[in-house]
Parts: sequence; structure tokens; C-alpha cells
Amino acid sequence: MNLRQADPDSGTAQRLLQEQAQEAVAARFSLVGVRHPLLNLLARHAVEDMMVRQRDNLPPPGGPPLFTQVAALDTAGLPDVADDPDAPPVPLDVDHLRIPALPQLFMELQNALGQPHVSYERIAAIVSKDPRLTASLLKLVNSPHFGFSTPIETVSRAVAASGIRRVSALALGTFVLGLYRERPPLVVDIQGFWLHSVGCGIAARLLAQRLGRSDPERFFVAGLLHDMGWLALCSAAPDRAERIVRRIQSTGCSCEEAERLELGTTHAELGATVLKTWNLPAFLIDVVRSHHAPLATVGDNPPVDGALEVHIADAVVKGMGIGGALDARIAPLDLDAVDTLGLSGHDIAAMTNGLVEQSQALSRLLQGD
Repeated sequence: MNLRQADPDSGTAQRLLQEQAQEAVAARFSLVGVRHPLLNLLARHAVEDMMVRQRDNLPPPGGPPLFTQVAALDTAGLPDVADDPDAPPVPLDVDHLRIPALPQLFMELQNALGQPHVSYERIAAIVSKDPRLTASLLKLVNSPHFGFSTPIETVSRAVAASGIRRVSALALGTFVLGLYRERPPLVVDIQGFWLHSVGCGIAARLLAQRLGRSDPERFFVAGLLHDMGWLALCSAAPDRAERIVRRIQSTGCSCEEAERLELGTTHAELGATVLKTWNLPAFLIDVVRSHHAPLATVGDNPPVDGALEVHIADAVVKGMGIGGALDARIAPLDLDAVDTLGLSGHDIAAMTNGLVEQSQALSRLLQGD
């Protein structure tokens, strides 16, 4: 018997729902397992969320897996995975990334934000120069997330209501999304990519707030931009990106392993290059570079502040199946690093509760839907 044949209110239907959900979630956790208590709890939350969505005929929080999309397309003429798996990687010339420049308006906004005692009116005047950013900000402050009883209709009031840091994060997300509107569909689903990125930003900010970190909004931006290197690679060298996808598909290795075998570098390192080109703060550059190795040190420098929060947020978002990342599986986690934070089940519950809906709403807002 399958789920369609079963009475939706019967015990059989519930068991089938649970089995389907457990199978799907197990695939997401295949690289990390669920023996760690927090991973086990995250998997249970993911199963419960999927069962509710299946029962209520709600759409999944992400698109089809990237591997399914690749397999379903005509692959004639596309590069195969290297015939010799032991062949040395062909280094990627980062000069070929063709990194687009951020709009001058963003630079103007950042300069203003860097001034002491900048007024809401000054920030509002800059925001108002860009119709899309203005619309996004007004939609944000009038959304249920803020819960104001009367509509906010002016940009200056919107800036005051949301806070200058959030305006900066929204501006960066809006402008970066605009730079990468047209992507090769074979190797990146742009809507799924941004849904995953937004979800990671929201989860990182929630975690930073629960841990008492200063300026939680910067964790949102770091999460939002953590996979920027993959997007840059897909834009500049889609053939190299396709080889990485095919290597993961054929060998089951992790994304980072496939990237090092094909490129000699990773999307995290490429992402740091992109952010450095944009002259973004060192905090963001370092977190993006280290989000898969949060306790790694360079020379005598301590581990990167903020990388661990994004490392965990990425795992939570993948565990919940939000959006479309390069690899839908949770990347290998530094569990020793996770344990240093002393996270509890309440922290995981707080991060997952409503995360799908929040991610979808903010992703639609940034994409102008």
C-alpha cells in the first residue's frame, strides 16, 4: 500500500508519512549521521516538519535536489567527471571570476553608516534613490514580523523602525541578488540558492542572539553570503561547476572534497575573494572563508569569530531542507566545536521554529516577489 491508497486519518497513513519523511531526512544527514544529540534532535524536527507538509499538501521548503535537475537535463557535450580520479586539480584563476562591482549607491550607504551619529533621515535619503530597495524596506517593516498596528508609509520611519544595521543588511542582500539574477540553470537554481542563503542568515542571527553575541545583524549578513563563492564560480566557469556536481554525484564525496579535487580550492575561499573585492568588512570575509572549518587557525591567529555560528546555521538549514544548496546533505560538522557552545535542545527548537516560513517570506521580499 502507498500513501495515496491509505486513508489519510488511518494509522497506516501516518506510518507511511513517517517512513517517507525519515527516508528523506536520512539522506540529508548521510555525511554526519544522527548520533550527536543535537543532530538527532534536528533530524526529529525535520521529520516532524516534513510530515506536516505532506499531510497538509504544503510545498516542500526547497526545490528538487540539484543532482536530480542535472540528471533530468540533456547532458550532451557537457564535461564528464575526470577519467583519472587521481589526476591533479586544474587550478582556477580567480581573475576569471569576473566579480561584478556593487552599485555606487551601496558604497554611499556604507560610507554614511560608518559615520558617527548618522541620522535616520540621511540613511532614508540614500535608500530612497533606489526604488527596489525602498520597496523592500517598506515591505519588511510592514510585514507580520514587526507587527505594527498602523502601516509605515515613509522611508525615514521605516529606517527608524527596522534599525540602521538591518537596513544595511537588506541593502546588501538586495544589491547582491541584483548582480546575480541570470545564472546557468544547470548548476544553480537561483531561487533555491537564495532561499538557502536567507535561511542560513536568519538561523545565524537567531543563534547569535541566543548566545549573546554583539551586533547579531552581522551574523545574518555572513550567513546570507556564506556560499557566494559557489555563485561566482557558476557565473564565471559553469563547466568547472558542472564537473564538481558530477564528481559529488558519482563518488558521494563531500562538496569541499570535490572542489579541492577539481579546483585546488573551495567555494568558501572563492567567496572570501569575492567579498574582499567588494571591500566588505574583515569579519564577513573571515567567516565566509572559514564557515566549513570554524576552528581552523592561520598562523598564530585564533579561530575566526562568527564562523562557528554560520557553520551550525548552515547545518540547521540543510537539515530542515530549506532551499537548494550545491549539496543537500549537511556538510561534515566540527562536533567538538559545536560542543564548545553548550547548545541545548531549546536552542535548536528556537532556530527551527518557523524558520521555513521566515526564510520563504524574506527570500520573496529580497527577490521582489
